[in-house]
Amino acid sequence: MSDMSRSTKLGLSSVLILLGCLLPSPFGVVCAVISCLLGLFAAQQGSKWWLMVPSAIIALTAGLMYIGFHAT
Repeated sequence: MSDMSRSTKLGLSSVLILLGCLLPSPFGVVCAVISCLLGLFAAQQGSKWWLMVPSAIIALTAGLMYIGFHAT
């Protein structure tokens, strides 16, 4: 029916769930974890470009933690 591959569907789902990370609650953390997992699964099954989703989440989390710990 659809021309999209499983990798594309997983990757797009990962990006859409990534928007839930913006919520300042434990739900945002759950969305980040699920988005990372879906990005990893999409990269495993198809294009390695989907690794940018979990990489961006990890980089932003590390950057925000760095800023948070060094704020005065």
